[in-house]
Amino acid sequence: MKPAWSPLRPAWQFDGPRVLSAQMTLLDRNLGSAFVVSCLMSCLAAVAFVMISGDLGAVWWALLTSAVSLGCLLARRVLPAPDDFRRVGQYAQAVRVMAALLGSCRGAMAPWLMDAAHPETITLVLGITAGMSSGGLAVFAPSWPVAMAYWVCSVLPVAFTLLDMGGAVNLTLGVGVLVYLWAMTAFSRHTSSMALRSITLRFENDGLIQRLRDQTERAMAARQVAEDALDDAEQANRAKTVFLASASHDLRQPLHALSLSLATLGRTPLDARQQALLAHATASADAAGEMLHTLLDFSKIDAGVVRPAPQPFALQATFDKLAREFTPLAEAKGLGWRARPTRCVAHADPSLVEVVLRNLLLNAVRYTERGRILLAARSQGPHVAIEVWDTGIGIPEAEQRHVFQAFHQLGNPERDRQKGLGLGLSIVDGLARAMGAEVDLRSREGRGSVFRIILPATAASAAVGAARSEPSPDLRGLRVLLIDDDEPVRQALADLLTDCGCWCEAVDGLEAALHLLSGFSPDVLLVDHRLREHRTGVQAVAAIRQTLARPVPAVLITGDTAPERLREAHASGLTLLHKPVPAAHLLGVLQACRAERRVASGVTAG
Repeated sequence: MKPAWSPLRPAWQFDGPRVLSAQMTLLDRNLGSAFVVSCLMSCLAAVAFVMISGDLGAVWWALLTSAVSLGCLLARRVLPAPDDFRRVGQYAQAVRVMAALLGSCRGAMAPWLMDAAHPETITLVLGITAGMSSGGLAVFAPSWPVAMAYWVCSVLPVAFTLLDMGGAVNLTLGVGVLVYLWAMTAFSRHTSSMALRSITLRFENDGLIQRLRDQTERAMAARQVAEDALDDAEQANRAKTVFLASASHDLRQPLHALSLSLATLGRTPLDARQQALLAHATASADAAGEMLHTLLDFSKIDAGVVRPAPQPFALQATFDKLAREFTPLAEAKGLGWRARPTRCVAHADPSLVEVVLRNLLLNAVRYTERGRILLAARSQGPHVAIEVWDTGIGIPEAEQRHVFQAFHQLGNPERDRQKGLGLGLSIVDGLARAMGAEVDLRSREGRGSVFRIILPATAASAAVGAARSEPSPDLRGLRVLLIDDDEPVRQALADLLTDCGCWCEAVDGLEAALHLLSGFSPDVLLVDHRLREHRTGVQAVAAIRQTLARPVPAVLITGDTAPERLREAHASGLTLLHKPVPAAHLLGVLQACRAERRVASGVTAG
């Protein structure tokens, strides 16, 4: 380790005011005592010299030394404080001068009082010099420059006086004093270095503690910022959920009424032009409904109400249905389309698998401008892998981890709604996890993508789950009690049901429905889930069943996608339909309710 001080440059020029202040503070603790002890030792030495040699000069030396010691003691009181970083250099220089003066007084004792005719005086001077030098080591050790100023001024005059006195003994003593000075110099250098290292280590420890405290404070501040950000994110997420639920509900109401009115209109005689206009209007309503159903799927996953019903089903039937739906879409963009025939039979929820594949195929069509799209399945031992291939824009590797996040879209900075909402892959991931399935992605930017979902396979016959044609619902004479507080929706539903031969009584609330029961016994209850005065369809169904004292089949219809509402509706155990409800699906559900009513009443269907 390179020394922190050289004889030509004081330590404080190297170590800085802080280290110098620490050195001077240690030295200052014993400085006052050293001056007092110097006075006492001078007086005792004078008495000893007078007794030995009778020389009264020792008294004058003692007075001079005591005066210098007391003067230094008084001067110390007016010096800057050693812990004053700005003026500690002045204090250090003054202490060096004091040490030199005090050492000079000690050194003057040799030429002034040593007498070759009285060897006792030589012995006394050497003893006092050795004792006071050792005491000086304890006082001035924290600062080597101060210690050297004292020792050089106090020891060299003794050595030179002995050498000048001549004689073998004196010469030997003089050389011994020089060797003593050298040894004390080396020893004090080592002691001063140890003190300096101790001070530096203390400062380093203080610095480490301070840095640790600062880091802890920063970590606590960062934690608080993170917690605040998490709270903000949770609040924003709740606000987003509330907004989506409210906006979805408000959009579903008129769209539901529109789709039902269009279905009723389609049951009337129309000319070719009117049928074409009706087809365009129906297609637009279906497109808007599909977007809202996408939001609904996302809300169901968010609410945790997706309950898969796994069963063996042949994939070919699902492939055929999707082919009928997507072949026109692909051809409209000039894309090749192929659904490879398959005999694979999966064991999963067929409706959820269909939703997953529909979202993957919609993404493939939206993001493919040329080339082709392939839907295929292959057997992989106890599993079956369903794959959707496209030759679209592909997904950069850095983005592949994020495409399954909600509202994350590539290649749609303008947020074109024709390219969807950015929820398709999030729904795919959520439904796959709900079914315990795996979704795999392989993609190359500019070359296309392959999405693969891995499902359990089954050895059941490929005919399992094949689509069967259902006869058109016959609802003639079915008594339906309809409760909906939205006038356009209520009127559209009533018109559709009446046109299908139902006896439909439509009311806007529970009180009107209960009043109606005195002259009307419904076969089926068709109830909106969110009614006036914060009542729910579940409460309305319970009240009507209690009044009639029988379990009337009931269907809830809702346009609400709030997670808590979905969980409440699903927990009721009632059949739940989401607005906008396709007319054919609604009529099919009512047909099933009629069958349930006949079984419950013991009437056999003809």
